[in-house]
Amino acid sequence: MDRGLTTSAAQDFIERFESPSRRIHWTLGILYVLLLLSGVTNFWPEAKALQFADVRVFAWLHVVLGWAFVAGLAAVLGPLLAPTPAGHALRADLGELTRAGLDDYLWLQHLALRAMRAPSTPPRAGKFNAGQKLNALASLTLSLGLAASGAVLGVNYMTKSVFGVGFVESVFPWHTALGLIAIPPLVAHLYLALLHPGTRESLRGMLLGRVRRDWAREHHPAWVDAVERAEGRED
Repeated sequence: MDRGLTTSAAQDFIERFESPSRRIHWTLGILYVLLLLSGVTNFWPEAKALQFADVRVFAWLHVVLGWAFVAGLAAVLGPLLAPTPAGHALRADLGELTRAGLDDYLWLQHLALRAMRAPSTPPRAGKFNAGQKLNALASLTLSLGLAASGAVLGVNYMTKSVFGVGFVESVFPWHTALGLIAIPPLVAHLYLALLHPGTRESLRGMLLGRVRRDWAREHHPAWVDAVERAEGRED
């Protein structure tokens, strides 16, 4: 459950993500990045051919990471469905990410106007703005597509007796295409989280669970208002 930090040393911060959300984000996120990095070695002949004990190193690593990612996706269902405070926090974040409304349309309109250097006032975003919601939707769609197609290729890597050659050959280009499509959104996400001065504060939220209250009020004012009403905080 979102709540502001109440100690006197942390009055300028507000809690944004609880530990279950952060653990899932980092576990799946790191695996996702490693999978893409190991996957692009298919386009680098020297790396693709690298072998150890007659095993192609990056192909083997990609398969191992892929099964770990599939297991991670499946493992999310446990805490997500659990009738616990952690489960409630996860369901609350998921609900926010999947809820679309007029403010999301207005946020995208504002972004387009700003890109054209036209004057525009941003709408009062909630915990997640429309860009974050679209990124989450794209990441989930690509993750499921990569996991499903990767599972076929992973099984085929271990044994050729389950799937026919023609079916595997038809799945491989789809898996490759989804992997390539996933790279630009990931690069944009990393840029906004690590480098862009206006959004870099969000990284603190995923590392420590809290962000500066003034930053949150500027970028997610409707969410801050809701948290402060729940706290009974008066400005």
